Amino acid sequence: MKSEIEALFTEDILEEAIKKFDLNKEKTKVHNSFESFIFYSEWQGKPCILRITHSSHRTTDQIKGELDWINYLAKHGAPVCQAYPSPRGEFVERVDVADKTSYFTVAIFEKAEGEFLHQNKELLTEDFLQKWGKLIGQLHRLTKDYPEPPKEMRRPEWSAYIPKIEKFLADDSTVLAKANEIFAKINALPKDKDSFGLIHYDIHQANFLINKGEFALFDFDDSEYSWFIADIAVIMITAFWGKLQGERNRDEFAQWFFENIMKGYVEENTLSNWWLKKLPDFIRLRHMLLYSVLKQEMKLNPKGPWQPMVDQWRPMIENDIPYIALDFLNDYPE
Repeated sequence: MKSEIEALFTEDILEEAIKKFDLNKEKTKVHNSFESFIFYSEWQGKPCILRITHSSHRTTDQIKGELDWINYLAKHGAPVCQAYPSPRGEFVERVDVADKTSYFTVAIFEKAEGEFLHQNKELLTEDFLQKWGKLIGQLHRLTKDYPEPPKEMRRPEWSAYIPKIEKFLADDSTVLAKANEIFAKINALPKDKDSFGLIHYDIHQANFLINKGEFALFDFDDSEYSWFIADIAVIMITAFWGKLQGERNRDEFAQWFFENIMKGYVEENTLSNWWLKKLPDFIRLRHMLLYSVLKQEMKLNPKGPWQPMVDQWRPMIENDIPYIALDFLNDYPE
């Protein structure tokens, strides 16, 4: 997060946000901040999550679109953390900064209970992966019938972040050329109801909790219109980033992970083998996005921890070395 945004976020902003939703001030405690300011709090006697987002990251309408989809999914049985309304019946409230040049949006969410996968890697079984895949398939099935929101609330298309990536990679011409290659390749793919729609685009192990074998999914901030296979790419790349494979052979783990995810996925939705074979391209796209974001974070915080990863990833991208080898997909029939 930019230091100038952090400077705008004053105690007065926080107090006003708490008032907007009539939260318990004494039980409002800071959790973290990366793209938004996140707090634990209490709403109508229930624990909740308070999220405060600067307008430079998301507009009020964009967040309204996010919450509309979340509550649609919750209404139709998906295990997601729903958004709660303010006393005015609004799911998004606005707090202006003192000079009125920008604003913060405020939203609150159901607080999930349970543990993260990294806290108990023994949970990582075939059954667990199949439940994870089933969750993703359920979201894709439900989104096919999601009523189109008003134009101003529509979440961004996948390509909306391309200008940012190009800006972040302006001093990295070789990687930028590789990024433009994959952008063009993916942009040429067909779009239809069975392959393309509103997706979470961040259903990795840090964005859900597990309680007695049940999932509770949150953090829809990156939700966008994209291909369904992109959601699978995210969890594949993040599983390795989070070192879920442990000491296991990397290639064998990738196949085991993917095949069990898809066993669960097909209980709710179907993706053809043609789309599954596009998975390496979407992993490459996600790798580009992560690389560009880490480069930008390094500029904002030169003392941060990302330099070794950037140094490792640059030659991989420049030399077309895949982040994850998925050679087993070559054996899938068309």
